Amino acid sequence: MSRAAGLARVARFNWPWYAAALATLAAGLLALRSPALPAGWATVLVAALALAAFWALASLAVSHLVYDRSGVARGAWLDGIDLARVRRAAVFHAGHDEASEVAARRLGGAELRRFDVHDPARGGTPSLRRARALAGRADAAISVDRIPLEDATLDLGLLVFAAHEIRGHEERVTFFGELARALAPAGRLVVVEHLRDAWNLLAYGPGALHFCPRGAWVSAFDAAGLAITSETRCTPFVRVFELTRAR
Repeated sequence: MSRAAGLARVARFNWPWYAAALATLAAGLLALRSPALPAGWATVLVAALALAAFWALASLAVSHLVYDRSGVARGAWLDGIDLARVRRAAVFHAGHDEASEVAARRLGGAELRRFDVHDPARGGTPSLRRARALAGRADAAISVDRIPLEDATLDLGLLVFAAHEIRGHEERVTFFGELARALAPAGRLVVVEHLRDAWNLLAYGPGALHFCPRGAWVSAFDAAGLAITSETRCTPFVRVFELTRAR
């Protein structure tokens, strides 16, 4: 796999945003050459163009760091799990599966199922539709309120950069409640996410508003009957929650 495969995926899924950023920068530079532009507005335009250029470059640099150069790419989010005890595992994604390849390699002979959590009627964001079209594999599409797993049978559930695509708080609570139902008594749920925090706002600018703040995750976990057993960072930009059923 290319050492920049993660960066390439991010650019491919979000290419209209980067194309728009380049077009905006080009238009802004042309406007700066116009003698009709008032001097005061020129200063404002230069600042706006500098900020747009910074966020475009920073988002690509951070994406390369996170998806190609950090422990995320090798599955560091599994490091705290006793994998020898896992017999039944499931990956839940939202069109682009970030976890199955690594999980299958590290879980050995465990049963691994894959589910696509999305609302077919809603379709998801344009980037998700592009990701799903490029995936080359169609996993079982499920509803957030009906996970096709029996009670207390799941040893390990994985949501890697997927759960934030469930946009509504009540929907998230319902989905995590279903996961809590399916988790075995000693089962673990691993949720890997960017947060809407200072680090990600610095890296992604307004794009970080698509992520959820930490408090939204904690509230959803608690309402769904899940308890956080471990919370770690994998780079400053990624948070890993390890959860179990609340006793």
